[in-house]
Order: sequence, then structure tokens, then C-alpha cells
Amino acid sequence: MDFLKVFDMLAWFPENISTFGGDLDALFAIIYYISVGIFFLTFGILGFFLVKYRYRPDRRGYNYHGNNIVELTWTILPTILFAAIGLYSDEIWERTKYSKRVPKADLEILVMGKTFGWMFLYPGADGKFGRNAHNDRSARSLITLDNPFGIDSNDVYGKDDFFVENQFKVPVNANIVMRGSSVDVLHSFFLPNMRVKQDVVPGTWMNIWFNSFKPGHYEIACAELCGTGHGGMRGQYDVLSKTDFDKWSDSKNAEMLAAQTPAPMASAEPAVADSTKK
Repeated sequence: MDFLKVFDMLAWFPENISTFGGDLDALFAIIYYISVGIFFLTFGILGFFLVKYRYRPDRRGYNYHGNNIVELTWTILPTILFAAIGLYSDEIWERTKYSKRVPKADLEILVMGKTFGWMFLYPGADGKFGRNAHNDRSARSLITLDNPFGIDSNDVYGKDDFFVENQFKVPVNANIVMRGSSVDVLHSFFLPNMRVKQDVVPGTWMNIWFNSFKPGHYEIACAELCGTGHGGMRGQYDVLSKTDFDKWSDSKNAEMLAAQTPAPMASAEPAVADSTKK
């Protein structure tokens, strides 16, 4: 029966590394196997009637005006099935998607989609974002091609905020809360191994959160057709140990500090007396 595994979509899933990924996979498995069962049931019945009522020269056709019991059955049973799936999935859907269920963040990151790539903003050494387009609507006027997050350069809390593109890093076993938006068209922020897929919409910010239990190197993708370069809108992210993440974060903070520290002025050379003059 190994050949049947070829038709098992669940075996094609990327490895789950998310704390809530198992619940989502279980929900998908239930819907998948119910759909497969209905498929074979429907086409089995269709095949049976094709054979049973195939053409025969001695068979006469007759008009059939339907059966109320059969019609009620195939209306009520799917209604019950869909309602049951909805009730079963409600808890996991709320836990992963509802703003009121987003946990307290161990690390908050802003993510911005663009054609065709991803940009990420970290809060820096002080752990606080400065004024930007996410936390202050009036800062949207500051958004430019060079400043996609609308960062206010005069805000003291934003001096250490640092930016990375098409890659990000997070610590393992931590609640990561991301706020996602887009600078141009609709994109979909997709982390297959994390079981995260969230549309990001220009002009608004969507809540995204996850918690990974396994360090490693994984892929970012866009799951929404966004233009001719959609297929190449990929990136990477690393789930690191707390120690390794702190080292990386410290190095980025040091880079920001070095970039903001004025270069020392060259010291003036002392004047040399001209011995030829008296």
C-alpha cells in the first residue's frame, strides 16, 4: 500500500516548527480526509449509476420529478458537516488570528512587503520602537522609498532601530509578534514551516505571531500573486538559540551605534617656525 502515500498531501507538508502548527495540521488532516471520502463516495455513486442505468435497447426511459427526502438529506448533512468543522476550528483560528489572542511579545518586529521582497524593522537595544508609521498614523507622511516604515529620525527611541531585508532572525521558544503591511500591492507573508500565512495590505497593519520550538534555517515566501516577480519574492529566516540571537542583535546594535558616531576630526598639525626669517 506504499503507492497510496503518493496521494497523501499531508506527507508533502514541510516540517512543522511552530507551537500551534500541530493543531493546524490536525485541522487540515480532518478536512482533507473528509474531502477525500466525499470524493470517492460521490464518484463511486456516479460510477454505479452509470453502469446500472447504462443504455439498453429494451429499456424505456421515464420522467423523474425528484425526491424530497433525498434532497433534504443532501442539504442537511453538508450543513451539519460544515457547522461541525467550523465549531472545531474556531478555537485554533481565534488563537492564531484574533488580535485579542495575540500573546505578550518577547520580541516585536515590523514587516513590510514590496515588489518584490520583504523588509524588517527591529526595535534596537532599548527594546522600543521610535515613532513610525505603525505606532503613529501621522508618521505615514514620512514614508518614502528610502524610509518605508516612516521612521521619525528625530525620535530618540528610534535612533537604535535597525533594518534588514529579505532575511530576519528570531530566538527559539519566544513569542514573536510581527506587524505586517505593504508599500504597494497586496502580498501574503508566508512562513511554511511556521504554519503562518497572512495577507499584508497597504495602508494597514496586520497582526502575525508565532513561537518556534526548533532552531534552524527556513524559507520566507509570498503566497499572493503580486506581479511578474512574484515567484522570486523569497527570503530566509533563522531560528536561533537565545545566546546566538543576542550575539547577532548586539552586533546589529553596534553597527547602528558606529554609523551614528561622528568620525573624529583630524588634529591640526602644529605650525613650524621658519628659521630663515629673522
